[in-house]
Amino acid sequence: MTRKIHEFDNGVRVYDDHLMPAQRQRYRIRNVHEADEEDLFIKIITSLPSDGVFVNIGTAIGYYAILAKKLSPQLHVHAVEPLESFRDFFAENILLNDLSESDFVIHPSAVGAMNGRVSFLQKGYESQLLVSKKGQGLSNVLAMKLKNIIKTTLGTFGVKRYAAGSGTKSEIDTVTMATLMQQVGRVVDVMSMDVQGLESDILSGGAAVMERGDVKTFIIGTHGRVIHQQCISMLTNKDYSIEYEEENTQQQPDGIIVASKGVRRLSA
Repeated sequence: MTRKIHEFDNGVRVYDDHLMPAQRQRYRIRNVHEADEEDLFIKIITSLPSDGVFVNIGTAIGYYAILAKKLSPQLHVHAVEPLESFRDFFAENILLNDLSESDFVIHPSAVGAMNGRVSFLQKGYESQLLVSKKGQGLSNVLAMKLKNIIKTTLGTFGVKRYAAGSGTKSEIDTVTMATLMQQVGRVVDVMSMDVQGLESDILSGGAAVMERGDVKTFIIGTHGRVIHQQCISMLTNKDYSIEYEEENTQQQPDGIIVASKGVRRLSA
């Protein structure tokens, strides 16, 4: 049977069975992934040098990584996604958009406050992280991300279902922003992140990076007032200018922060 394809108004195509009902409903209002962020993202990406660097943390099924590559074909795009199921979906959508995996550098890790590994049990809606109390602070924010991942991926095409009482244990690598920057090997023009509550942890692991301005612009999807304000404070303390911020967006579930250092992306 032919799989249904969802095509966004910007030309990005994804397999419909990768999507949640709530997403499909949102797309009927405006057919882009995040209506409040879409125009900001396009303006920022098209302002970059053609051979610039874009790092997308929390790539999921690949919407923003693919859109960036369509907008700027020579752009160096780094896609950071720890979950194998999402990376598989991303690989499918890359081909669906007439691109190649060689067009992207894919990092199979999570980004957080520390380097290490976090164990978790894949067990349907009962999936849980298996970490010691020493790692509890990191586990809480990763649990938020995992909860949203489970809600997105379970029951979709190619995802194994687990019976009650069973489960598969695996591990997720975590790196700091500083370590990720070493892997990228260049100053980053734009770093975006959608990490379901891990935003301030990621920034805390990149203090030296922000001090040097090695990431010129951040696009951050925030989750809740406290995290939104924490991110603004951490960025302004490192001399980033807040070019745009909206805590309570009207058309998407995430807040938005655009912060830049040494450049202006949203100037007319």
